[in-house]
Amino acid sequence: MPGLLLQYGLIRPEVNLLRHNENRTYKVNDLSQGKDYLLRVHDPVTVNLAGIQHTRQGIESELRLLEAIASGAELMAQMPVADLRGQLASELEWEGRTIFCSLLHWIEGRILTPEDLSSDAAAYRLGVQVAQLHAFFATYDKALPSDRPDYGISGTEKMLVQIRRGVEMELFAEEHFTIIQRTFALFVEQLKSGRPDWLAQGMIHADLNKSNILITPSGAYVFIDYCLFGYGYLLLDVAMAAMMVPKEHRIQVVNGYYGKELALEAIDPVVDGFMLSAVLGYYAFMMEHQAVHPRIREKLPAFCETRCVPFLNGERIFLSF
Repeated sequence: MPGLLLQYGLIRPEVNLLRHNENRTYKVNDLSQGKDYLLRVHDPVTVNLAGIQHTRQGIESELRLLEAIASGAELMAQMPVADLRGQLASELEWEGRTIFCSLLHWIEGRILTPEDLSSDAAAYRLGVQVAQLHAFFATYDKALPSDRPDYGISGTEKMLVQIRRGVEMELFAEEHFTIIQRTFALFVEQLKSGRPDWLAQGMIHADLNKSNILITPSGAYVFIDYCLFGYGYLLLDVAMAAMMVPKEHRIQVVNGYYGKELALEAIDPVVDGFMLSAVLGYYAFMMEHQAVHPRIREKLPAFCETRCVPFLNGERIFLSF
């Protein structure tokens, strides 16, 4: 690791592991300059998290996006740091493999909590910020679809293949997989026949969860970890953001996003489908990760019964998460 950081001119780095999901992430304190950085080793914890986003072109497309966001006035982002050769993505020999790394400037803050979103005003502001992100994405033309994941209808087919492995590994029963199949089938039907005003597509963050939103000392929200950004339905980001908010304030995320007051009955049920898709997407990503298997055994069958089955029966589950 010190040899890698020498490529960035960091002479006395202090390195601490933060987490390992789609990347290994480390906080780096450069003791010689008193500056903090985020180091990412682009090595996913499970094969289901790997994809085009971990190739050089995929990583560089994310880093160019971060540069563009950080250079603007509306949103904050972690600005990438080029190595001494001027490259944004550096190579590292790791356990006999060549993988890529990137270094970002550190943004001081803490991970968002449900308590931070326990008011209508805070939830509304989160929705507004998702809308600002999508407005930026609509003007950004430097990301090629071939370099980014696709979160359209074809993505549900891939998730089903990954989730099916859980039955083979005896993590849950065939009957639960059948419920998930039916859930995705209904969701896809909604996507194909839904109202165009609710089903706009474009670039999305695709991984908006509490771990990927910082709150700064000044109270600003900062979206981080754009590793999985790609192309899909804008409502996926809105649904993910809404799920973080206590149910009594959740509708305000949608109101903030659209800039108008909506009753629950006015929110298209497809939003519920995107919520289900987000949770099932997590299970699909983690299905080959043995450390998560106890959680899958415990949680996924209950999720099928308490979320998927009501959805299949035509019930609203927007407030059930």
